[in-house]
Amino acid sequence: MQPVRVPQISPISLISLLYALSLFIFYRQGFISGETFVSVAAAVLCVVILFYGLFRLGLNSHFDEPSLTLPQLVASLLIMLVVAYLERATQIALVPFILIAFSFGIFRLSTVSLILLAIGCLSAYLGIIFIRDHGEGYSYEFRADLVQWFVLVLTLPGMILVGKQIQNLRQLLRATRYQLEHYEEKSVRDELTGLYNRRQIQAELEQAKLQADTLSVPFCICLIDIDRFKEINDNNGHLTGDTILKEFAKVARDSIRDTDMLGRYGGDEFMQILPDTDLKGAVMHAERLRVYAHFLDLQKILERKHISLSIGVAQYRRGEKITDLIARADSALYQAKQRGRNRVEWVEIG
Repeated sequence: MQPVRVPQISPISLISLLYALSLFIFYRQGFISGETFVSVAAAVLCVVILFYGLFRLGLNSHFDEPSLTLPQLVASLLIMLVVAYLERATQIALVPFILIAFSFGIFRLSTVSLILLAIGCLSAYLGIIFIRDHGEGYSYEFRADLVQWFVLVLTLPGMILVGKQIQNLRQLLRATRYQLEHYEEKSVRDELTGLYNRRQIQAELEQAKLQADTLSVPFCICLIDIDRFKEINDNNGHLTGDTILKEFAKVARDSIRDTDMLGRYGGDEFMQILPDTDLKGAVMHAERLRVYAHFLDLQKILERKHISLSIGVAQYRRGEKITDLIARADSALYQAKQRGRNRVEWVEIG
Protein backbone atom coordinates (compact mmCIF):
# COMPACT_ATOMS: atom_id res chain seq x y z
CA MET A 1 0.00 0.00 0.00
CA GLN A 2 1.32 3.45 -0.92
CA PRO A 3 1.92 5.75 2.09
CA VAL A 4 -0.49 8.63 2.38
CA ARG A 5 1.30 11.83 1.57
CA VAL A 6 0.32 14.66 3.86
CA PRO A 7 1.68 18.20 4.09
CA GLN A 8 4.49 18.68 6.61
CA ILE A 9 2.99 21.97 7.76
CA SER A 10 -0.74 21.31 7.88
CA PRO A 11 -3.46 23.97 7.53
CA ILE A 12 -4.44 23.43 11.19
CA SER A 13 -0.88 24.20 12.29
CA LEU A 14 -1.00 27.35 10.17
CA ILE A 15 -4.24 28.33 11.91
CA SER A 16 -2.51 27.97 15.27
CA LEU A 17 0.30 30.20 14.05
CA LEU A 18 -2.22 32.77 12.82
CA TYR A 19 -3.94 32.63 16.20
CA ALA A 20 -0.62 33.33 17.90
CA LEU A 21 -0.14 36.24 15.51
CA SER A 22 -3.56 37.63 16.45
CA LEU A 23 -2.53 37.46 20.11
CA PHE A 24 0.45 39.62 19.25
CA ILE A 25 -2.03 42.28 18.14
CA PHE A 26 -3.89 41.90 21.44
CA TYR A 27 -0.56 42.30 23.24
CA ARG A 28 0.44 45.39 21.24
CA GLN A 29 -2.93 46.99 21.99
CA GLY A 30 -2.50 46.29 25.70
CA PHE A 31 -5.30 43.75 26.10
CA ILE A 32 -3.02 40.93 27.28
CA SER A 33 0.34 40.82 28.98
CA GLY A 34 3.61 40.10 27.26
CA GLU A 35 4.04 37.03 29.48
CA THR A 36 0.77 35.56 28.22
CA PHE A 37 1.68 36.21 24.59
CA VAL A 38 5.14 34.65 24.94
CA SER A 39 3.73 31.60 26.76
CA VAL A 40 1.03 30.99 24.13
CA ALA A 41 3.42 31.59 21.25
CA ALA A 42 5.86 29.09 22.75
CA ALA A 43 3.08 26.51 23.22
CA VAL A 44 1.90 26.96 19.63
CA LEU A 45 5.45 26.69 18.30
CA CYS A 46 6.04 23.48 20.29
CA VAL A 47 2.85 21.91 18.91
CA VAL A 48 3.73 22.89 15.33
CA ILE A 49 7.27 21.54 15.70
CA LEU A 50 5.94 18.32 17.23
CA PHE A 51 3.63 17.54 14.32
CA TYR A 52 6.18 18.73 11.79
CA GLY A 53 8.66 16.27 13.28
CA LEU A 54 6.12 13.44 13.10
CA PHE A 55 5.50 14.13 9.42
CA ARG A 56 9.17 14.68 8.63
CA LEU A 57 10.22 11.39 10.20
CA GLY A 58 7.31 9.53 8.67
CA LEU A 59 5.99 8.50 12.08
CA ASN A 60 2.51 9.69 11.11
CA SER A 61 2.21 6.62 8.85
CA HIS A 62 1.97 4.43 11.96
CA PHE A 63 -1.38 5.97 12.89
CA ASP A 64 -4.77 4.92 11.51
CA GLU A 65 -5.27 8.44 10.18
CA PRO A 66 -1.88 9.57 8.81
CA SER A 67 -2.88 13.23 8.41
CA LEU A 68 -3.31 13.42 12.21
CA THR A 69 -6.15 15.85 11.71
CA LEU A 70 -7.95 14.99 14.95
CA PRO A 71 -4.98 15.35 17.34
CA GLN A 72 -3.91 18.56 15.61
CA LEU A 73 -7.40 19.95 15.86
CA VAL A 74 -7.70 19.00 19.55
CA ALA A 75 -4.33 20.61 20.35
CA SER A 76 -5.27 23.80 18.51
CA LEU A 77 -8.69 24.06 20.22
CA LEU A 78 -7.22 23.40 23.66
CA ILE A 79 -4.76 26.26 23.27
CA MET A 80 -7.54 28.63 22.20
CA LEU A 81 -9.84 27.60 25.06
CA VAL A 82 -7.13 27.88 27.71
CA VAL A 83 -6.17 31.35 26.47
CA ALA A 84 -9.84 32.41 26.45
CA TYR A 85 -10.12 31.25 30.06
CA LEU A 86 -6.99 33.08 31.17
CA GLU A 87 -7.54 36.24 29.13
CA ARG A 88 -11.18 37.27 28.65
CA ALA A 89 -10.18 39.92 26.13
CA THR A 90 -9.08 37.23 23.63
CA GLN A 91 -12.54 35.67 23.64
CA ILE A 92 -13.56 37.89 20.73
CA ALA A 93 -11.16 35.90 18.52
CA LEU A 94 -12.25 32.50 19.85
CA VAL A 95 -15.41 31.89 17.80
CA PRO A 96 -13.97 32.73 14.34
CA PHE A 97 -10.81 30.70 14.95
CA ILE A 98 -12.81 27.70 16.21
CA LEU A 99 -14.95 27.85 13.06
CA ILE A 100 -11.87 28.10 10.84
CA ALA A 101 -10.24 25.16 12.61
CA PHE A 102 -13.35 23.01 12.23
CA SER A 103 -13.61 23.92 8.55
CA PHE A 104 -10.37 22.06 7.89
CA GLY A 105 -11.50 19.03 9.85
CA ILE A 106 -14.79 18.66 8.02
CA PHE A 107 -13.26 17.02 4.94
CA ARG A 108 -11.00 14.62 6.84
CA LEU A 109 -12.88 13.57 9.95
CA SER A 110 -15.94 11.34 10.15
CA THR A 111 -19.28 12.86 11.08
CA VAL A 112 -19.23 11.07 14.45
CA SER A 113 -15.76 12.44 15.26
CA LEU A 114 -16.83 15.96 14.30
CA ILE A 115 -19.99 15.78 16.43
CA LEU A 116 -18.11 14.47 19.47
CA LEU A 117 -15.40 17.09 19.01
CA ALA A 118 -18.01 19.84 18.66
CA ILE A 119 -19.81 18.69 21.80
CA GLY A 120 -16.54 18.58 23.73
CA CYS A 121 -15.52 22.03 22.50
CA LEU A 122 -18.88 23.63 23.28
CA SER A 123 -19.02 21.97 26.70
CA ALA A 124 -15.50 23.12 27.56
CA TYR A 125 -16.29 26.67 26.41
CA LEU A 126 -19.50 26.74 28.49
CA GLY A 127 -17.62 25.38 31.49
CA ILE A 128 -15.00 28.12 31.13
CA ILE A 129 -17.75 30.75 31.15
CA PHE A 130 -19.38 29.45 34.35
CA ILE A 131 -16.09 28.78 36.17
CA ARG A 132 -14.65 32.17 35.32
CA ASP A 133 -17.82 34.11 36.14
CA HIS A 134 -18.68 32.10 39.25
CA GLY A 135 -19.82 34.39 42.01
CA GLU A 136 -20.26 37.43 39.76
CA GLY A 137 -23.96 36.81 39.28
CA TYR A 138 -25.84 37.63 36.13
CA SER A 139 -23.39 40.33 35.09
CA TYR A 140 -23.07 42.00 31.71
CA GLU A 141 -19.85 40.13 30.92
CA PHE A 142 -21.48 36.83 31.82
CA ARG A 143 -24.42 37.51 29.53
CA ALA A 144 -22.12 38.63 26.71
CA ASP A 145 -20.13 35.42 27.08
CA LEU A 146 -23.31 33.34 26.94
CA VAL A 147 -24.48 35.17 23.81
CA GLN A 148 -21.16 34.42 22.14
CA TRP A 149 -21.47 30.77 23.19
CA PHE A 150 -25.00 30.55 21.75
CA VAL A 151 -23.72 32.03 18.48
CA LEU A 152 -21.14 29.24 18.33
CA VAL A 153 -23.80 26.63 19.23
CA LEU A 154 -25.95 27.80 16.31
CA THR A 155 -23.10 28.26 13.84
CA LEU A 156 -20.91 25.22 14.37
CA PRO A 157 -23.49 22.47 13.65
CA GLY A 158 -24.69 24.35 10.59
CA MET A 159 -21.15 24.64 9.26
CA ILE A 160 -20.54 20.92 9.86
CA LEU A 161 -23.78 20.07 8.05
CA VAL A 162 -22.93 22.27 5.07
CA GLY A 163 -19.39 20.90 4.99
CA LYS A 164 -20.64 17.32 4.94
CA GLN A 165 -23.03 18.17 2.12
CA ILE A 166 -20.10 19.59 0.16
CA GLN A 167 -18.10 16.45 0.93
CA ASN A 168 -20.95 14.27 -0.34
CA LEU A 169 -21.14 16.34 -3.51
CA ARG A 170 -17.39 15.95 -4.01
CA GLN A 171 -17.69 12.18 -3.63
CA LEU A 172 -20.58 12.15 -6.08
CA LEU A 173 -18.56 14.19 -8.57
CA ARG A 174 -15.60 11.80 -8.22
CA ALA A 175 -17.87 8.81 -8.80
CA THR A 176 -19.48 10.53 -11.79
CA ARG A 177 -16.09 11.43 -13.24
CA TYR A 178 -14.92 7.84 -12.82
CA GLN A 179 -18.03 6.55 -14.60
CA LEU A 180 -17.58 9.05 -17.43
CA GLU A 181 -13.95 8.03 -17.84
CA HIS A 182 -15.02 4.38 -17.80
CA TYR A 183 -17.69 4.94 -20.46
CA GLU A 184 -15.32 7.06 -22.51
CA GLU A 185 -12.73 4.30 -22.38
CA LYS A 186 -15.31 1.72 -23.45
CA SER A 187 -16.44 3.93 -26.33
CA VAL A 188 -12.97 3.88 -27.92
CA ARG A 189 -12.11 0.23 -27.20
CA ASP A 190 -13.04 -2.96 -28.97
CA GLU A 191 -14.97 -5.05 -26.47
CA LEU A 192 -13.37 -8.38 -27.42
CA THR A 193 -9.69 -7.49 -27.77
CA GLY A 194 -9.38 -4.32 -25.69
CA LEU A 195 -7.64 -2.59 -28.61
CA TYR A 196 -8.85 0.66 -30.15
CA ASN A 197 -12.01 0.27 -32.19
CA ARG A 198 -12.42 1.38 -35.80
CA ARG A 199 -13.90 4.77 -34.91
CA GLN A 200 -10.96 5.62 -32.65
CA ILE A 201 -8.46 4.41 -35.24
CA GLN A 202 -10.06 6.76 -37.75
CA ALA A 203 -9.71 9.64 -35.29
CA GLU A 204 -6.05 8.74 -34.64
CA LEU A 205 -5.41 8.65 -38.39
CA GLU A 206 -6.77 12.17 -38.78
CA GLN A 207 -4.57 13.33 -35.90
CA ALA A 208 -1.51 11.67 -37.44
CA LYS A 209 -2.31 13.29 -40.80
CA LEU A 210 -2.61 16.72 -39.19
CA GLN A 211 0.74 16.28 -37.43
CA ALA A 212 2.42 15.05 -40.61
CA ASP A 213 1.09 17.98 -42.67
CA THR A 214 1.99 20.53 -39.99
CA LEU A 215 5.39 19.26 -38.83
CA SER A 216 6.46 17.39 -41.98
CA VAL A 217 7.09 14.17 -40.05
CA PRO A 218 6.38 10.82 -41.73
CA PHE A 219 3.97 8.21 -40.52
CA CYS A 220 2.94 4.81 -41.81
CA ILE A 221 0.10 2.39 -41.37
CA CYS A 222 0.04 -1.40 -41.38
CA LEU A 223 -3.08 -3.33 -42.33
CA ILE A 224 -2.84 -6.71 -40.60
CA ASP A 225 -4.91 -9.75 -41.49
CA ILE A 226 -4.92 -13.18 -39.81
CA ASP A 227 -4.50 -15.73 -42.58
CA ARG A 228 -7.37 -18.13 -43.24
CA PHE A 229 -9.27 -16.89 -40.22
CA LYS A 230 -12.63 -17.78 -41.79
CA GLU A 231 -11.49 -21.40 -42.09
CA ILE A 232 -10.45 -21.37 -38.43
CA ASN A 233 -13.89 -20.14 -37.44
CA ASP A 234 -15.66 -22.66 -39.67
CA ASN A 235 -13.56 -25.62 -38.51
CA ASN A 236 -13.09 -24.79 -34.83
CA GLY A 237 -16.00 -22.54 -33.93
CA HIS A 238 -16.36 -18.86 -33.15
CA LEU A 239 -15.24 -19.24 -29.54
CA THR A 240 -11.87 -20.49 -30.76
CA GLY A 241 -11.75 -17.63 -33.21
CA ASP A 242 -12.46 -15.11 -30.44
CA THR A 243 -9.72 -16.66 -28.29
CA ILE A 244 -7.22 -16.34 -31.14
CA LEU A 245 -8.16 -12.70 -31.65
CA LYS A 246 -7.66 -11.97 -27.94
CA GLU A 247 -4.34 -13.83 -27.77
CA PHE A 248 -3.04 -12.05 -30.85
CA ALA A 249 -4.15 -8.69 -29.42
CA LYS A 250 -2.09 -9.35 -26.27
CA VAL A 251 1.03 -10.23 -28.26
CA ALA A 252 0.58 -7.29 -30.60
CA ARG A 253 0.01 -4.83 -27.74
CA ASP A 254 3.17 -6.00 -25.98
CA SER A 255 5.31 -5.86 -29.11
CA ILE A 256 4.58 -2.34 -30.34
CA ARG A 257 6.14 0.91 -29.16
CA ASP A 258 4.40 3.18 -26.68
CA THR A 259 3.93 5.78 -29.41
CA ASP A 260 2.27 3.32 -31.83
CA MET A 261 -1.47 2.81 -31.98
CA LEU A 262 -3.10 -0.52 -32.68
CA GLY A 263 -6.76 -1.19 -33.25
CA ARG A 264 -9.19 -3.75 -34.53
CA TYR A 265 -10.27 -2.47 -37.91
CA GLY A 266 -12.91 -5.10 -38.49
CA GLY A 267 -13.33 -8.86 -38.11
CA ASP A 268 -9.86 -10.40 -38.19
CA GLU A 269 -8.27 -7.25 -39.63
CA PHE A 270 -6.20 -4.87 -37.53
CA MET A 271 -4.50 -1.56 -38.19
CA GLN A 272 -1.30 -0.22 -36.69
CA ILE A 273 -0.38 3.47 -36.89
CA LEU A 274 3.33 4.23 -36.59
CA PRO A 275 3.98 7.95 -35.97
CA ASP A 276 7.34 9.48 -36.91
CA THR A 277 8.26 6.36 -38.91
CA ASP A 278 9.26 6.04 -42.54
CA LEU A 279 8.42 3.13 -44.83
CA LYS A 280 11.61 1.18 -44.11
CA GLY A 281 11.10 1.40 -40.36
CA ALA A 282 7.42 0.46 -40.68
CA VAL A 283 8.28 -2.66 -42.68
CA MET A 284 10.74 -3.71 -39.97
CA HIS A 285 8.08 -3.25 -37.29
CA ALA A 286 5.58 -5.22 -39.37
CA GLU A 287 8.06 -8.09 -39.84
CA ARG A 288 8.70 -8.21 -36.12
CA LEU A 289 4.97 -8.38 -35.37
CA ARG A 290 4.53 -11.13 -37.98
CA VAL A 291 7.26 -13.22 -36.31
CA TYR A 292 5.81 -12.67 -32.83
CA ALA A 293 2.39 -13.80 -34.04
CA HIS A 294 3.86 -16.89 -35.75
CA PHE A 295 5.42 -18.08 -32.49
CA LEU A 296 2.21 -17.59 -30.55
CA ASP A 297 1.49 -21.03 -29.06
CA LEU A 298 -2.10 -22.05 -29.77
CA GLN A 299 -1.73 -25.84 -29.71
CA LYS A 300 -4.36 -26.22 -26.98
CA ILE A 301 -7.10 -24.76 -29.16
CA LEU A 302 -5.81 -25.02 -32.74
CA GLU A 303 -4.87 -28.16 -34.63
CA ARG A 304 -2.13 -26.51 -36.65
CA LYS A 305 -0.84 -24.82 -33.48
CA HIS A 306 0.13 -21.49 -35.06
CA ILE A 307 -1.34 -18.58 -36.99
CA SER A 308 0.25 -16.40 -39.63
CA LEU A 309 -0.24 -12.80 -40.65
CA SER A 310 -0.39 -10.99 -43.96
CA ILE A 311 0.50 -7.32 -43.60
CA GLY A 312 0.27 -4.40 -46.00
CA VAL A 313 2.33 -1.28 -45.27
CA ALA A 314 1.97 2.22 -46.72
CA GLN A 315 3.55 5.57 -45.89
CA TYR A 316 1.46 8.72 -45.84
CA ARG A 317 1.94 11.07 -48.77
CA ARG A 318 1.62 14.65 -47.68
CA GLY A 319 -1.76 16.11 -48.56
CA GLU A 320 -3.42 12.85 -49.57
CA LYS A 321 -6.74 11.69 -48.18
CA ILE A 322 -6.81 9.10 -45.42
CA THR A 323 -9.01 6.91 -47.63
CA ASP A 324 -6.27 6.90 -50.28
CA LEU A 325 -3.64 5.92 -47.70
CA ILE A 326 -5.81 3.04 -46.48
CA ALA A 327 -6.47 1.96 -50.07
CA ARG A 328 -2.72 1.72 -50.75
CA ALA A 329 -2.15 -0.31 -47.58
CA ASP A 330 -5.07 -2.55 -48.54
CA SER A 331 -3.53 -3.04 -51.98
CA ALA A 332 -0.26 -4.11 -50.34
CA LEU A 333 -2.19 -6.50 -48.08
CA TYR A 334 -3.87 -8.01 -51.14
CA GLN A 335 -0.45 -8.57 -52.69
CA ALA A 336 0.72 -10.35 -49.53
CA LYS A 337 -2.29 -12.65 -49.78
CA GLN A 338 -1.71 -13.30 -53.47
CA ARG A 339 1.98 -14.11 -52.94
CA GLY A 340 1.35 -16.89 -50.45
CA ARG A 341 0.38 -15.19 -47.19
CA ASN A 342 2.51 -15.00 -44.03
CA ARG A 343 4.44 -12.06 -45.42
CA VAL A 344 4.77 -8.29 -45.42
CA GLU A 345 4.25 -6.24 -48.58
CA TRP A 346 4.42 -2.50 -49.02
CA VAL A 347 3.71 0.27 -51.50
CA GLU A 348 6.59 2.58 -52.30
CA ILE A 349 5.86 6.16 -51.44
CA GLY A 350 6.51 7.19 -55.06
